[in-house]
Amino acid sequence: MSVFTAKMLKEARNTAGLSQDEAANAMKISRRKLQLIEANESAISVDDIVEFAKLYKVDIRELILESYVDEKEEQILCNRYGSFLKLFDQLSDRDKEDVVWVIKQRINGTI
Repeated sequence: MSVFTAKMLKEARNTAGLSQDEAANAMKISRRKLQLIEANESAISVDDIVEFAKLYKVDIRELILESYVDEKEEQILCNRYGSFLKLFDQLSDRDKEDVVWVIKQRINGTI
């Protein structure tokens, strides 16, 4: 594992609002093991990184690729929601307006 990945795992955990105890329990590892991982003093498997990404609700690329994190926020969002955007582009203009309306209503808490 890289220093970058260790740093990003810690940042993602903090952003997710999880303590080390909570994250360790969810991952079924000891708190000490998590501390060692976040300090880049313990090896971690790709499978574990995938599970951390799911737990912290981040794109795995944010945890392992420095170049991905260096991208502009807009590009990161496009990468994250690429499948949605491809489907959205296939909609008629009217359907696109409806989707945007629903999203706005959801944000406002009316639906």
